[in-house]
Amino acid sequence: MASSSANLWVLLGLGIAGILIMTKKLKRVVKADFGAFIERLQLLPPPQPAPPKAPHPLTGLSFAVSDVFNIEGFVTGFGNPDWSRTHEAATRTCPVVAALVDGGATCVGKTVVDDMALSVSGESKHYDTPTNPASPARIPGGASSGAAVAVAAKLVDFSLGIDTDGGVRVPAGYCGTLGFRPSHGTVSLSGVTPVSGSLDTVPYAAQRNPRNIVIADDCFQSSKFPADRITQPTLDPAISAQISEELDLTDADIEKYHTIRSELRSAINALLKDDGILVLPTSSDPPAKLGAKEIFSEEYLIRTSSLSSLASMSGCCQVALPVGVHEKCPVSLSLLARHGGDRFLLDTLQTVYASFQEQADTAAKPKSSSKAVTQEASAEMAKEKGNQAFKEKQWQRAIGFYTEAIKLNSSNATYYSNRAAAYLEMGSFIQAEADCTQAVDLDKKNVKAYLRRGTAREMLGYYKEAMEDFRYALVLEPNNKRAAQSLDRLKKLFA
Repeated sequence: MASSSANLWVLLGLGIAGILIMTKKLKRVVKADFGAFIERLQLLPPPQPAPPKAPHPLTGLSFAVSDVFNIEGFVTGFGNPDWSRTHEAATRTCPVVAALVDGGATCVGKTVVDDMALSVSGESKHYDTPTNPASPARIPGGASSGAAVAVAAKLVDFSLGIDTDGGVRVPAGYCGTLGFRPSHGTVSLSGVTPVSGSLDTVPYAAQRNPRNIVIADDCFQSSKFPADRITQPTLDPAISAQISEELDLTDADIEKYHTIRSELRSAINALLKDDGILVLPTSSDPPAKLGAKEIFSEEYLIRTSSLSSLASMSGCCQVALPVGVHEKCPVSLSLLARHGGDRFLLDTLQTVYASFQEQADTAAKPKSSSKAVTQEASAEMAKEKGNQAFKEKQWQRAIGFYTEAIKLNSSNATYYSNRAAAYLEMGSFIQAEADCTQAVDLDKKNVKAYLRRGTAREMLGYYKEAMEDFRYALVLEPNNKRAAQSLDRLKKLFA
């Protein structure tokens, strides 16, 4: 009996030890909020304006900021505890954050940045490394690691980061999210802790389509990702030494570097002009595994920054967009436009995003497993994906799926009406009106299309036309409360 009891205690001891070991492992991998945040807070937008004024354009969206942006009453930590201890709380919120809050978005916290925003790996000796939601065993990328993780984990709708030499684009590529670096100088850096004033940019958020697409073949050849997977859709130990080492630069050296940057910018502007896009990989390699020694090697730093430095040195704008997965790692493609072509680049992204995602899905499928599915069935599948994205308040993603459905079957009024609903949520009232008009042309009895077009026209100030849409909706559905309430409201205001 004693022997049996001893065996039982041994088994219990081993069981408890195993549970403790597994718990520690899980804590390392699955952290609260994926380890993206260092501080939670809440900056609420102002009250909505009274009708007939349009609501704030960013209403309903949440965002986080990297810990380099000043927020009144909070210390800007710059990814370094010593920096936090030796600096006072900010007395004023930086303009770029304040503008987003004034626009209707809610700021929910500060996210992790690498030590003094200098590393590209996302690993830090001061804070736990944020977990890459797309590939938990691999690094999230830096310097704005927490910002990318927060978006990839769907904890916020968007984040602000700082991009000196890929600080936003590399984490976006590694975590499988969109990442935008605006042209240097287009967004105010006031109230932002500087890393390099000549390179830093803060990503912020009549359309023209690109006429000239330039594929950077040499860049794709140097990438470790299979070329067809990308082209078919179209260091803390070293930081201290870098800081302490004095740069022995003469005025002539500095002038030479300014000349090189100016020449590079001029060369890219001459190549792309006003309507050109340069296509290149976001990063040369997949994200390294956590704790890998290669992260601290000079070769790794050079390869990681070789592609991102093109926009950094020239000051041009660049967007990184996810194009699927290869061997369980996100694949990212970048589009680069001339300096100052930010709006053109973002318009291009909105136009091609759905197509890129569709082509990425096609490229990822095994060639031998393709099935004969009718276009109508494929369109319905895309619509259902759009509906799910809409329920999750992922408006841009929903628009992409509805666009895919329309490409597959352009005679279905529901697809246009649903896309209009997503456009309304984003405040894109002109696009919403156009889609609803197309839906009505295809189906004269589509009540939702009339209601949504009425809403879009009301927001655009076309009150007479809006009332006509609500009246027609009531003809089709006399008991429709939304149509009746909207019509009564407009009659009181403008009749």
